[in-house]
Amino acid sequence: MLRRMTERANDHAHDDARYDTTVRWIEYVCLGFAALGIVLPVAYGTPFFAIYRDGLVAHCGDVALGTSSPTLQLCLGITGGSIAGKWIAHYAVARLGLRTRRRWAREATLAGLLTWLLLDSGVSLASGAWLNVVVINPMPPLLLLPLLGRIWPSCDREDVVAPMRAATRVALGAMGIGAISGLVIALAGDGAPFAAWREALAVAHFGGAPLPEAARAIVRWFLGPIGGATLGQFVLLAFLVRHEATDGGGAALSWALGSLLVWFVTDGAWSLASGARFNVTMVDLPALVVTALPLAWARVARPRASRLERGSPGSREPARRA
Repeated sequence: MLRRMTERANDHAHDDARYDTTVRWIEYVCLGFAALGIVLPVAYGTPFFAIYRDGLVAHCGDVALGTSSPTLQLCLGITGGSIAGKWIAHYAVARLGLRTRRRWAREATLAGLLTWLLLDSGVSLASGAWLNVVVINPMPPLLLLPLLGRIWPSCDREDVVAPMRAATRVALGAMGIGAISGLVIALAGDGAPFAAWREALAVAHFGGAPLPEAARAIVRWFLGPIGGATLGQFVLLAFLVRHEATDGGGAALSWALGSLLVWFVTDGAWSLASGARFNVTMVDLPALVVTALPLAWARVARPRASRLERGSPGSREPARRA
């Protein structure tokens, strides 16, 4: 009997080690994609994107605009910021939820991946940007889904979700607004809602002349990736906000704010570098105010948990609620 008990304990230890290793790899994948988003305008010039660059040039019909131009840099910077913010949100879900085997975290990871993939791919195909679907979009599912499937059966701990405080409800509503903005970008980015943005782009990059069709084609090419990443990011952030009390110390709300700040800094820095200050004032700052301020309020208004009520992100025991 003692031998059987020892063997069973060893099996459990092996399973725990296997689970922890898999979650670490998920975190590495998330951080890797976030880093790629931050440096996307630079990485775009590497041989890795050669086929993609050729496809974009063929799509817009202008070698100069499609290869190296402020408009292209701006679109890459906006896309990279959206990608970086989304994958920081993925990392937060893995760190705070998957590590502690929370069921909501596995569902959030899958939801964040699928909402991005479906919107990005659908809009890209509709706009003729099929290389997004063929070259870029398969990479995250190919890397993440096998890892997620490996831990799926063991990531099944339920949390008792308490009624939300007023500040949390407001923050969750703001995440809903952010998700809707992703849909609007993807589905109406070439339409009337962004007419003023396109006029500002024409002034900043083309001296006020009418926006060339090639430039407009470049913008359309990136609407699926930008809108899809934005939708996926706010879906993930909504999960973090809804389950923020399970971490016991407010880390979920802090990570949600961090995800938004990574997006804002990356997007804003590349916008300024490409001479598109208008993108910061017209899009980035208003979006940050609408989404980050409610999160900050929820974080500040959150009751402090006692040391006994806090659950360490690395602990396997469910955190007690404040």
